[in-house]
This record gives sequence, C-alpha cells and structure tokens, in this order.
Amino acid sequence: MADTAYETTAPPGPFDVRAALRNGEGSQMGRIFSAGLFALFGALVLPWQATVGWLAAIVAWELSISPFLDWVTRTRSNVVATNVFAAVNVVGACLFHAVALAALATGRPIGVALGVTWTAGALMNNFVYYGAYPRLLWSCVAPAMAAAIAGPVLAFGPGPESAAMVLMALTLLVAVRQYAGDQRRLHRHLAEHQFAVADLERKLAVAVEASGDGLFEVDLVTGESVVSEGWKAMLGYGPADRIDDRLMDYVHPDDRPMLSAEHAAHFEGRTPHTTSEQRLLCKDGSYKWVLSRSRVVSRTEDGRPWKLIGTTIDISARKALEHQLEAARDAAEAANAAKSTFVANMSHEIRTPLNGVIGVAGALARTPLSVDQREMVDLVQSSAQILERLLSDILDQSKLEAGEFELQTAPFDLRAAVEAAAELMRPRAEDKGLAFHVEYGEAADGLFEGDAVRLRQIITNLAANAIKFTESGEVSIAVDAGEDRADGTAEVVLLVNDTGIGFDSETAGRLFGRFVQADGSISRRFGGTGLGLAISKALAERMGGQISARSSPGQGATFVVRLPLRRLVRLEDWRRDAESRRAEAEAGSLDLTGLRVLLAEDHPTNQRVAQLILEPLGVDLTIVGDGAEAIEASAEQPFDLVLMDMQMPRVDGLAATRAIRERERLAGAPRMPIVMLTANAMDEHRAQSADAGADGLIAKPVTPQSLVEGVLAVLAHDEGEPASARAV
Repeated sequence: MADTAYETTAPPGPFDVRAALRNGEGSQMGRIFSAGLFALFGALVLPWQATVGWLAAIVAWELSISPFLDWVTRTRSNVVATNVFAAVNVVGACLFHAVALAALATGRPIGVALGVTWTAGALMNNFVYYGAYPRLLWSCVAPAMAAAIAGPVLAFGPGPESAAMVLMALTLLVAVRQYAGDQRRLHRHLAEHQFAVADLERKLAVAVEASGDGLFEVDLVTGESVVSEGWKAMLGYGPADRIDDRLMDYVHPDDRPMLSAEHAAHFEGRTPHTTSEQRLLCKDGSYKWVLSRSRVVSRTEDGRPWKLIGTTIDISARKALEHQLEAARDAAEAANAAKSTFVANMSHEIRTPLNGVIGVAGALARTPLSVDQREMVDLVQSSAQILERLLSDILDQSKLEAGEFELQTAPFDLRAAVEAAAELMRPRAEDKGLAFHVEYGEAADGLFEGDAVRLRQIITNLAANAIKFTESGEVSIAVDAGEDRADGTAEVVLLVNDTGIGFDSETAGRLFGRFVQADGSISRRFGGTGLGLAISKALAERMGGQISARSSPGQGATFVVRLPLRRLVRLEDWRRDAESRRAEAEAGSLDLTGLRVLLAEDHPTNQRVAQLILEPLGVDLTIVGDGAEAIEASAEQPFDLVLMDMQMPRVDGLAATRAIRERERLAGAPRMPIVMLTANAMDEHRAQSADAGADGLIAKPVTPQSLVEGVLAVLAHDEGEPASARAV
C-alpha cells in the first residue's frame, strides 16, 4: 500500500480513498515482483535468510494483511478512511524500507547502491501521487527518509561519511520534490486541455442539433433523460409532447438486447463509443430506423457510468433501399438455386438418352460392319461426342458463374495425364489428315499435385480448338516444367501449336470471353459455342496459373498455359522407379471374364447399353430396376461389383448404397465395391456418392472404353476399406 498510485488530473480536492484502494489493488503483483527482484539482489550483501524473511513478510502483507485493512478502510467515512489510509501507509512503508535500511547499513558499495535505488524510487512515486496531500505524503516519505538517514549512521557511525550520505539523501529529496511539482503542473495543464476539449464537444453538440439530427442525454444514475427538439421531430413528436425518461422503452423490443450489449461494452471501456442501428417508436405507432451513437462523458466517484450523451440520424430511406436490395438478392439466390436444380435435372435428362446413343454406337462399332455401316456408326459417335462436349461446357460454365466450382486436388502422373488427353485428340487430327505429336521437356515428368481431370480438360479444349481451325499441316502439344521453387512448386508450361487460320491482335484481346468467336463467319464455318477457351482460362486461373495466346492471321496460333504445380517426388527418384511401376501395373491388370456385376438401373435403354458393353466381355450381369431390388439382390448373393444409378424410383442409389454399407457393417461382411453409374456428374454429386459409401463414379454418357476402364480402376484400387468416390 505504501506505493499505491492515485491519479489526479485536476487541482487537489478531497482525497478519494476508495479510488486509491482500487488502483493499489491493480498494482499489487507489480509490488510483489519488485520486492522479489530487490530481495534477489539484496542477497548479495545480506544473509539470504534475512532477504527471504523480508520477502515473505511483504507477500503476507500484500496478500493478507493489507487487503483486510483495505476492507476496514472502505467501511469508514471518507475523512476517517483517509486517516486510516495514512496510518496503514506508515506501517507498509516501514516494512518495505526495512531491507533498504539493512542494505545501507552494510556500508558496502553494492548495499549502498541498492538502498539508494530503492529509496529514490519510493520517494519519486510518493511525491508524484501524494504531493498534493501533505499528511499522506509524510506517512510514506518519513519511513523512507528515516532509512536513508539511519542506514549510513549504522554503517559508518556518526562522522563525515555518514553526514555526507545523509546530505546527499536530503538533496535527493529536494530533487524528487521538484520533479513531482513539475508532474503536478503537467497534470493541471492536461486538465485545462481536457476542459477545452469538453467545451469543444459542447459546441459540436450544438452543431449537431442545428443539422436536424437528434441529440439526447441520459443520467444513468437517476434514469432521467433529455432529448432535443430535433430528436422529437424525427419521431413525429411536437415541442410540447412529453418524452418518457426511459428512452429504452422507445427502442423496438427486438433491438434492445443488441443495444444493451453495445452499452455494456462501452461502459466497461472496451469500445470508445456505441454505434448501433435500431428502430425507434414514432408518435403514430410506427417504427423508424435510426443510427445512434453515444458515449459516456462522466462517471461517478466509484467509477460507474453517469452521463451518456448521443445523437440519432434518420436512416429510414437507406434501410428501405437495403431491404429492397436484400429482397432482390434473395430472389436472385432463389433463381440461382432453381437454375442449379434445373441444370442438374437437364443434365440427367439429356445424358440418359445420350448414354444410349453413345453406348449402343460404341458397342455396335465393335461388331463386323460394312464400309457404309462403319461410316454411319462413326458419324453417330462423333455427333454424340460433340453433343456431350457441348453439354459439359454448358454445365462447367454454369458452375463457374455460380461460384460452385471446386478443384479436386490429388497426386497425378503429369505425362500420363497429358498422354490421356492427347490420345483423345489424336483420332480427330488423323481424320482431318493432320500431323499430331506431343513433345516433352527434360523435366516434364513425375508425380505432381493438382486436378488432373481439369488439366486434361484444358489440354483437350485447346487441342480440339486447334484441330477445328486447322485445315492442313500439324497440331502439336509441348510440355515442360521449370525448376522447383522455394514454396515447393514448379511452373508447368503447356504449349498447343497449330498451322491453322490464326487470328489478329484485336481478336486475341477478346478470345477468352464467353461465347466469343473471331467473327460470325467463324461460327457458321466451324461451329462451336465459344465456351471452351473461356472455361480453360477460368480453370487455369483457379489452379493459380494463367493462359495466353499469340497468332497472326493465316500463320497458325500458339496457346500457352502456365500452372504452378507441386512436385511430390523428386524427378530422379521418379525415373529410377519407372520400371517397377510398369511391372506393378502389368501385374495389377484385371480380367472381366466371370466377373459378377449387379446393375441397378431403371431406364431400359441404359440397361441394354450396359448389357451390350459388358456381356461380350464375359461379365455375369444381373439387372434390377431400383434401389430396393438392389438391396435385396446384394443380400441374397455376393457380387464382385455393383453399378448403381443415382436417380431411381422407390429407393434411389444413394439410399441403397447407405443401406448396403450399413448391412455390411452390422454383419461384419466384406466390403462390396459400389460404383455410381449416373448422369449426375457435378462435383456435389461426386461428394454425395462418396459420403454414401460409393467407391467410384462413372459419368454418363458412357462409352465402352470409359465403362470398362472405370470398372477396372475401381476393382484395382479396392482393398476392402472405405474409399472416397473416384471420378472416372
């Protein structure tokens, strides 16, 4: 308590004992820490038992005795409490300065230094905070000065040395007193400035009143309030109308908890002022939106909020506009949700018959055909592929616009991904008599992390575009990778070159926009929607990369894609293990002969497509018409694989899959591989399939190649444990 800080920012008035006690409680641990530090240094010149005993006494004083005396002080009137406070300070100061006296009495240099340091700090603290109250000041200073005088005398005895040290102590006292006076003058100067600021705030309040905004003042102790004429007029009240003191009664009931929380945060000092948008009750019974700002301008002696002053601004027009915008936003979101549902349904409805066309055409192409028949089948296949590609572009663009597009990041073989895309394009180039080749740079190999499906989509989009606009010559794909960066990524560069019609610089500037062709004649001559490049650009940017193009009319074109991809395996290690990977792939190849497959599909066309593709390969195929039948059939006998349509009557594919997985769990049965064979090819449907327990997803329309490869991929990866749905 001897070093308790009491803040004074105005000329001295009656000493506020309770405020001093609160401040002392806040600095309690600081005093204990300082005492502990001084005891540690004091052990250099004093017996450790003495310093430990002194520190124990300080701790006992601060944690037990002083709090009790503070409680006693609080129960007295301010005059009596001040006297008690001074008496307690004498005792505390004596205890605190006992070690300084002992250190000075040793006469050793370090002891004198410690004693002077402790005494000087205490004197400075006391003069600063108690200088305006002589009785309190001397209650703290007297023990310190006694220690400063008695210590040298005990160390050196009466004589010149002790007299000189006492004189120095008195000089220190004068210097500290002067410093404390300067501090008090500075505080008074600050108080004057605070008064000037308060006067300025008053003038600003008058200016606010003149602006037509409302002004209010609330006495938080008595509950009385005063509002300005502008505040009344804002709510439709006249000058003679009486306003109830409880302004909270005018606040809409739904807004009161928010306003109370704002006030509580401000009263506790966590915010400089309150700011809230609330509805106030008008004279006619309606509510008007206002923006209210307020702050506490004065507090009671015990620190409680007292005066609250604030302003209100009419924001009803702005709120009306906000409500209109919110309604428009809700309508837009509803329309977007309806569009997403429509797109999903249309995807299913279009892909289902398209699946029949592509699947049957693919199966028919595997049978002996005449030249004319082969040509007609090829025409059907190419037309169906164009239609399927158009549908995929529209769905991708719809997802990108809705912000629902997500990349599926996973490890992938860069060269294998590029080869897969190139092989899809090679027959198209050969059909037009174009040379088609792929070149790989020295580092364009290895295992990377990214979305291989979307990477292949970018390559096929660009390659298909190049083939479409090239009548003669060649189309080439070049792949290279830069050195690994500090963040672990390497820049993978893809170049798609052609010797086609090219385009000018003006066209290059708008080439990656949606539905853009070089001109109207391009669309009529070559066809297409103009979505492929826009989608490729969006995909590249989603991957953190970029895409650009350069060309001249009649000179062909070059499209450049730069993607930052993380290399997962060092190139040297990847090449060293290449032979072992090929051996594993050959050993892991699967044969479909005798494979028992359960097909759950309600559409007869799709049932027949699966039969035409799988049965010639020796698959033992069992067909059921809905999810309920699939559950029953899988319970009667085990199958090597289940192909499950997602949308079926009675029980859909997701529910059936969950039921099968639950039955396996309860029975402890081996996990049966389940693949979703569905027209629902969006990312959210893949996630739903995985959550239901499916091991893979094959998107319709299927081709013989995609169906067989999808089946083999799931069987090759299935080891009996749950797996996330793989998109095939």
